[in-house]
Amino acid sequence: MDILKLLGQIIRKVYRGIKGKPYILSLKENLTDCRTILDLGCGRSSPIEALSKNVYSVGVEIFKPAILQSKEKRIHNDYILAEMNNLCFRPKSFDAVLALDVLEHLKKAEGLHLIKSMEKIARNKVVIFTPNGFVPQAKYDKNVFQIHLSGWTVNELKRMGYKVNGINGLKILRKEKAELRFRPATLFCRLADISQKLTYHFPHIAFQLLCVKLLRQNDK
Repeated sequence: MDILKLLGQIIRKVYRGIKGKPYILSLKENLTDCRTILDLGCGRSSPIEALSKNVYSVGVEIFKPAILQSKEKRIHNDYILAEMNNLCFRPKSFDAVLALDVLEHLKKAEGLHLIKSMEKIARNKVVIFTPNGFVPQAKYDKNVFQIHLSGWTVNELKRMGYKVNGINGLKILRKEKAELRFRPATLFCRLADISQKLTYHFPHIAFQLLCVKLLRQNDK
């Protein structure tokens, strides 16, 4: 066997062994026991597309072009075009309520109000995904709702009862829209993947935060 080919196989095997758990896998693991999901701010390509098709989900989105694109992909069973500040769902009507890449687009007071609403609507758990602290972001794709208006920290989310894990590797490696800060991109993407194994357990140094609150335990 060619020595370079063998070396490449060894490097790939080592890399697979030391890289951290991907965001999608962490999300799926937290939703395995959920059969109904409310996906707030679902956007045009929600990560819950990777979940089992046996899950019933409703996507809520304020930007009409995004919700139309999501409909074309049939990611959700139903869709609602609406703002986040006045959700009209019955209490405990979904197993899980998600806000993935949503809180940072709201002012702090609006975000806190949304979290309280999510905890009323959810039966089992609330899942939040947001940058670690404030990360500036301007509008893009002609969507003014992409602007970042607030930042959320590990400590404040923990104080609200959320278990917090770090996602997407070291914060220092990424910038706006989670793009890599350094070049070559391939190298630093690998470094981010490897650092994910550390930042998952030490979210203070991670770029993004995956936050989960179990409500059943709180009801007991």
